[in-house]
Order: sequence, then C-alpha cells, then structure tokens
Amino acid sequence: MSRRFLVAVSLCLASAYALSAETVLSTLPKSTVEQVDTLREQAQVMHTWGLSEQEAMRYESLMRGPRGAFSVGNISPLEVLGIHAETPAERRTYADRLVKLLYEDTERVLAFERETQMAWKRLGKPMFDPARLPGKTARQAVDQGQLWGKRLAVFVNLKDCPRCAAVTRELVRMTGAESPLTGLDIYVIDTQDPEAIRTFARDVGIIPEAVSSRRITLNQGETLFRQYLEDDRDLPKVFVRDGGRLHLLANFAEAAR
Repeated sequence: MSRRFLVAVSLCLASAYALSAETVLSTLPKSTVEQVDTLREQAQVMHTWGLSEQEAMRYESLMRGPRGAFSVGNISPLEVLGIHAETPAERRTYADRLVKLLYEDTERVLAFERETQMAWKRLGKPMFDPARLPGKTARQAVDQGQLWGKRLAVFVNLKDCPRCAAVTRELVRMTGAESPLTGLDIYVIDTQDPEAIRTFARDVGIIPEAVSSRRITLNQGETLFRQYLEDDRDLPKVFVRDGGRLHLLANFAEAAR
C-alpha cells in the first residue's frame, strides 16, 4: 500500500465530519490502521523536533539498527541524526538545532523556577520552615550509604567560592545512574543572572536532560536562603531532605567519599 494513500487516509480522518475517526478506522484493515498510527506518530516527531519527512524516516531507520540498541530510550532524533551525520557540515547543523532547542527549554525551566520563587513569596511562608531545621546539636555527617534514595538541597555562591563548584560537581555526580541521590536542588545566592547560572551548571557537569526531567533543579535562592540561614560566609551549605525535614550535613566533603 502506497505511502501517499496512507497520508490521504490520515487527512480524511482529521477532516471527517459525518463519521467519527473511530468509525472510519473500524472500516479499514488492521494493517492499514497500524500504518496510519505509525504515520501519526511520525508526524508528531516531525512537528516536535522540526524534522523533514526524509529526516524522520532516516531517524526511524537508524533506531531500528544498532543505534536503537546502544542508546537510552529517550535519545532525541536530532542526537541520532547528528551522531550518524554523513558530513562535518551536517553534524554541525544538527548540533546547532539541538542546542537551540535545549537553550529554549532551559529558559522555560528557569522562568518557571523564578515564578515558583515569587509564588512562595506571595504565599508569605518559606519553602522550608526554619522552625523545623535542626540546631547545631542535631547536625550530622552522613556517609554516602545513608544518602541512597535521598534528595539534597545545596546553597552556593558563584563568585569567589571554588568549594561551591567542587561540592556541587560531586553532588551532580551522585545524581547519575546507579548513584545514591534521587535528585538535587541547587540554590544560587549571589546572582539572578540566568546566563551565569547556566554557565555554572555546564561547569559542574549538569546535562540538560537532568534539568528538563527535574532530577536537578536550578534556582535563584537568595530570598529562600535569608529566611533561615544567617550568612553566606561558609558556603556551600548542603541539606538532606527527610520527609518534611532538612538535616544539615556538617561535613559533606567527608560524607561523600
């Protein structure tokens, strides 16, 4: 059955007014319905990733081969096509297209995080209740085994704080596959510049997928920080979430070894 005929069937399904799409589909052979569904999925991929029909077909062909077996399930079509580019110029084009989409998504994530911070401010209550934070007697150094299944929050400065970058890089490493942490929330205190935050994220090894999946979040945290910590002269500050409580890690450098 020709591809042109299947496209025509899809258009008919989209524009039918006398019969529902389900009624039309029920009159077609099962094989035709399956092919129409495939075309629908392909059209969605083309729309989402800005692919031509030829690119979509090449992507599907590549994913049916070793690339589909070697790659993670959520690898993007642009990454697949870029990895298998036939010329340097083609590879560069796919890289440019992917980075543009990642940049736009990072902008959306940061914009929502800013709005979330404003929502907490409008609520008039801190995200973390200071009254529930343990005092000095409750501070604890937690070994890495005790961090399995936990999510951490870290407060950092970007300027004049090399230890902030070093500790954050270690925390990022601990959120990867087969690592102890389930997630990490990074709160930047000394800047609200999205570009500076993105640069810091790249420098400590954060990949865009970790941000888009919210395994790692990037936040402007000065307002939150001032609600329950006295000063920022001894950053970074790392907390482990335990239900509704936060426990300050007294010496993360030792605990993370």
